[in-house]
Amino acid sequence: MQQGEARPRESRKQGSALRTAALVWIGAIAGVALGSGTFGAVCGAAFGFLIAQGLDTRARMRGLDESLAGLRLRLHELEQSGAAPMPSPTATRAEATGDTVSSPRVPPPAPAFSPSPVARPTFEPSARVFATERERPIAPSEESSAPIFPVEAPTRPRPPRGPSAIDHALAALRSFVFGGNTVVRVGVIVLLVGVALLAKYAADNALFPIELRLASAALIGLALTVVGYLVRDARPGFGISLQGGGIAALYLAVFFAFRVYSLVPAGLAFALFVAIAIACGALAVVQSAQPLLVIGSVGGFAAPLLASTGEGSHVFLFGFYLVLNVGVAAVAWFRSWRLPPLIAFIATYGVAAVWGVLRYRPDDYATTQPFVIAFLVLFTGVAVVHAFRERPQLRGPIDGALVFGTPLMSLLAQAKLVKDIEFGLAGSVAVLAVAYTLLARWLWRVQAPAFRPLAEAFIALAVGFATMAIPLAFETSLTVSVAWALEGAGLYWIGVRQQSRLARFSGVALQILAALAFFVSVSYHDFARVDFRFLANGRFLSCLALAVAGFVIGRQADVQRDRISRFEWRVAQLLGAWGLVWWAVGVLAEIDQFAAPDRQVSWAVFAIGASAIALEAGAASRGWRSGRALALTAIPALGLLLPVALDEQPHLLAHGGWLAWPFALAAIHFVIGRLEATGPGWSARAYGPAFWLLVVSVGVALRGVAEEVLALKGDWGMAAAGSGAAAVWLAAVYLLERERGVWGRQSDMYLTLGMTPIAGLALLWWVAVNCDARGDASPLPHAPLLNPVDASLGLIAVATLAWWVAIRRHAEDVVTPARRQAVIVIAGASLFLWLNAILARAVHRWTGVRFDVDPLWHSVALQSSLSIVWTLVALGGMLVSTRRGLRTPWMVFAGLLGVVVAKLFLVDLSRLSTVAKIGTFLVVGVLLLVVGYLTPVPPSRSDESHGALDAEGSIR
Repeated sequence: MQQGEARPRESRKQGSALRTAALVWIGAIAGVALGSGTFGAVCGAAFGFLIAQGLDTRARMRGLDESLAGLRLRLHELEQSGAAPMPSPTATRAEATGDTVSSPRVPPPAPAFSPSPVARPTFEPSARVFATERERPIAPSEESSAPIFPVEAPTRPRPPRGPSAIDHALAALRSFVFGGNTVVRVGVIVLLVGVALLAKYAADNALFPIELRLASAALIGLALTVVGYLVRDARPGFGISLQGGGIAALYLAVFFAFRVYSLVPAGLAFALFVAIAIACGALAVVQSAQPLLVIGSVGGFAAPLLASTGEGSHVFLFGFYLVLNVGVAAVAWFRSWRLPPLIAFIATYGVAAVWGVLRYRPDDYATTQPFVIAFLVLFTGVAVVHAFRERPQLRGPIDGALVFGTPLMSLLAQAKLVKDIEFGLAGSVAVLAVAYTLLARWLWRVQAPAFRPLAEAFIALAVGFATMAIPLAFETSLTVSVAWALEGAGLYWIGVRQQSRLARFSGVALQILAALAFFVSVSYHDFARVDFRFLANGRFLSCLALAVAGFVIGRQADVQRDRISRFEWRVAQLLGAWGLVWWAVGVLAEIDQFAAPDRQVSWAVFAIGASAIALEAGAASRGWRSGRALALTAIPALGLLLPVALDEQPHLLAHGGWLAWPFALAAIHFVIGRLEATGPGWSARAYGPAFWLLVVSVGVALRGVAEEVLALKGDWGMAAAGSGAAAVWLAAVYLLERERGVWGRQSDMYLTLGMTPIAGLALLWWVAVNCDARGDASPLPHAPLLNPVDASLGLIAVATLAWWVAIRRHAEDVVTPARRQAVIVIAGASLFLWLNAILARAVHRWTGVRFDVDPLWHSVALQSSLSIVWTLVALGGMLVSTRRGLRTPWMVFAGLLGVVVAKLFLVDLSRLSTVAKIGTFLVVGVLLLVVGYLTPVPPSRSDESHGALDAEGSIR
């Protein structure tokens, strides 16, 4: 049977190959025959190949359809007979290969199973799981129920992506152009063009009187309309197309008679336009023919443009459009057609915008304002009427334009009308806010599900207009920025709720446009103090609008993160951070303009702390997780403000800093505490940077107090800074050891992330102070170790040692042998530096040598002191190393002793005076004898090995 099936398949493949070769050959010959040479032959062959592939594909699809029909028939027969359906192997192979089969083959019913061996397929399965199935006996129940081959569980297919907004628009356009009787529509258009050409020819050659021409055009239009209406039942598409062409002809005839030739007075022309509009709407409603209303609307709105002479009255123009829009609104009451209102919206506001830019004068206000209000009420009413009939599609271009575009276009028109009226735009926006609030409340109380999206959209518009009214009451320079920012936030809110990507993208794009509008407005205005009121000014409220818009978008995306993509969520959270930046810009600008110069930094610090609390509390109440994390940006903000404060103020606590900085630091601790309790797990890591800021702030503040408040000179400032930072560090270690508060809860984090950078900063501070401090403890006399600098360094050393002991006790896994060895080396080098600095400061204070490298290096007292002290250090180190069996430390101290000896001969012998030279050599010589007596030879390697273990234990 397999061979019988293979032969037709092979014959079909051969026939397909022959057909492909023939078409390729014919295409190549045709290409050469057309005179294109080699290029034509190649193109013809390619064209023939494409045709052959298309024919093959068509044949395969036909075969698949036949196979599928056979399978459905067999399944129906099996269901009728009560047998279990089994697909035909031939049909299955045909589906897999795409070959055509004449009829599906159905295997005979399987016999009843018996304990005898069951026949297996001839091929050998590749899956390892089949081996276990062969080895164990198969029970009859298993044979009858389980399939011979294992079947993988079907995976749930991903839902197909729906058509996009562009696809819907193209489909609507294609349906309008090619739906119904396309030939008739094209014929009507050609007929109208012919009539227009005939009229033009007659006018150019004066063949017929004007009255006769217009009457002929009107009669043709009327005849088309009547004929189309009479054949509406027999030929619906034909009849609707004829009626549409006839109505357009009537529009043109009346308008030419009125505007061009002045044969009809204004009153009669207006009455005729009203009659045609009513008739068109009635015909469309009676026949349920949206294309008829579309054609009639297009013709009506195009008539003034076609016949315009540039000298007409705007009252008549907008009155004519008002009549047309009333007709469209009346039709919307009976039919939920979306396209005619959109055409009316585009035509009305498009013509109005052009007229407003080119022709509007302040004297036209009284005759223009009623039309702005009327169009706003009409198009908003159409949107509400549509919601009565079916759920509004706010994510679509039609309902979206009516709901959001109408107030936007009306606001732009109103801004043009009332630009010279004080508080005119502010009052207009306030009226819009009240109107949309009342409308939203009414729709919300209706309790119809279809009204809920529309009510939410109106609420967003009302909030936006209410917010805009505040800055507009004071100035109008930044109106566009505020409007776009809040409008964008409303669009994104609706887009998330309605799953509209276009609305969400538009909302994000409006944020960028709002920012550009803000910068343009700022560049053209000088924000002097006399022109602004604190917080009640356009600049701050524009920044506030941008900030609120960013927060709204970030929060909406975070709450609805399951309904949007990961990339969009990240962009939205960046907009949340964008909003925080705008908030900071607005607040800092107000502080810079209205606060006293010496208190600006303190106000900025206070604002950062208050903003962090407000942002965290607000984001937590609204469920915005990323917004809560944004509150932690107060830490780097204060870090950046710290050097500014040191540059602008006498000290950190001056001019209100004593209140602002503690408040800001407490606010950060409050925010982190709330995040630790209910926020993400990583939020506790913010304690580390907060601890860094606390340590540095306390140190800087105490230095300012010592130098500026207490007027202590010399090294007191450095000593106060080091002592303050070390005291905070030591207190933290103390609380951590006793598991007090957050120090006990986050001990591992504080010991590693929190205090390791502090240890590095302490090391840098240690080096800087030892190189710069001069031992000036005035009004106190200088005493080694008993002076402010050495006391602060001692406190730093104690804090560092306490931290090291704590980290060895609580985080021993962090301290590897390599790190422990590095710490020992760094500690020894730091203590050696401190010892030399103590000597240098003592020589400077007691002998009057200038505290500089060159004078100190040539100082006899310092050189003698260094030689003696270094020898004592080497002696003590070698003695301890010998007692503990530490070979490596012994060698280090021996090397130091070698440096002393080299220094004696290279430096001291040539630079010291005779008495100093003698004293130095004698003291060092005696010490060397002591060293040789106490540690005559280094410990052996075996002893070193044993002693190293003891040393490690002792170091611990």
